[in-house]
Amino acid sequence: MARPVELPNDLVDEILYRVPATSLKRLRSTCKRWNRLFKEDRKFASEHRDKAPKEFLFLIMTEKQTICPLSIINLPSVEVKRELSLPADPSKPLLETNVFHCDGLLLCVRDFPTSHYEIVVWNPFTGQTRWIEAHNRWKPFITFVLGYNNNKSSCNQRSYKILCFSPGGKDAEIYDLSSSDSWRRIPDGDLTPPGWGGMFSEDIVSLKGNTYFFAKEKSKPQLGLSLLKFDFSTEKSSLFVRLPYQRPRCEILRLSAVRDEKLSVFLQPDDTSKAEIWVTSKIDDDSTKAVSWNKVLAFDLSPHLQITGLVTFVLDEDKKVALCCERLMDHDDYSLCIDKIYILGEDNQVSEFAFDPTTYTEPRPFPLNYVPSLVQI
Repeated sequence: MARPVELPNDLVDEILYRVPATSLKRLRSTCKRWNRLFKEDRKFASEHRDKAPKEFLFLIMTEKQTICPLSIINLPSVEVKRELSLPADPSKPLLETNVFHCDGLLLCVRDFPTSHYEIVVWNPFTGQTRWIEAHNRWKPFITFVLGYNNNKSSCNQRSYKILCFSPGGKDAEIYDLSSSDSWRRIPDGDLTPPGWGGMFSEDIVSLKGNTYFFAKEKSKPQLGLSLLKFDFSTEKSSLFVRLPYQRPRCEILRLSAVRDEKLSVFLQPDDTSKAEIWVTSKIDDDSTKAVSWNKVLAFDLSPHLQITGLVTFVLDEDKKVALCCERLMDHDDYSLCIDKIYILGEDNQVSEFAFDPTTYTEPRPFPLNYVPSLVQI
């Protein structure tokens, strides 16, 4: 009987680079070398990130403040799967009251009434964590986001950074995970440029390492909100692009990311029940001025849906399905609320699902468009 041919390690690696991340996880126990590659090898993680097919999972924070994968099996069937288990630091119990996704990593933050924050950067796919000392000096309602240096000369060794700021983009500070153990101040005007204001921290997403958010040009209030980009390489903000159409205000205007390639907005003008979801063309960091918007979904939000401006959403562009989450107050008892999921599809197809009513506690449920990766923290 002929002995099986053993392929060179370099060829095996080239094959594995092209295997989806979720499939690699099942192969981890095949041999010690593969286990080491998937868990510890930064070069392998970088090559896999560039060559493997992009996957994405819907994650949702439940009313119990846990993070669970959410599966849309056959529309309109929805299944909330077993929660993801954050490897616990016994000295730092954590409930994820604020979660931000970037490049396969979750930035989980718990805030306390004393303005004390506990922060962990977590890769749910590999289980790797990094706890960050936050101290007690920040004011309440601080927002934390995660991004990375986008310089092409350092693309194989991304430098991840945490940005925090007060409402309106004030008192901004940044923490570099690769080169420091301390926070440093961002000069005023670098996060919200002069002449801009009204930054809305509820609508901040990460795309290709940059952070995008809504802001308003003070001298042109008739245009309403526009999109600004904070570049973690230069550590400054710049105007990204105008929205599909400009209005002084909208009934609903929310921002999301599609995989790690595009931005999407949920837009409902204030004088109609008609709502739309728009998606950008694929974004190239060198040509953001050429970005255009394409309408993917259009539907009529009839009154019984109760979707409001507080809704959060993610979009599956291939299936043309949007998953929306919202927390609705019980009008008979304002101490209670109902967490709901809406699935919006083509031809005005709408499905609605409700969690059990629970005592009202922050945060309200929200979805994440999570892209699994082998990225090292």
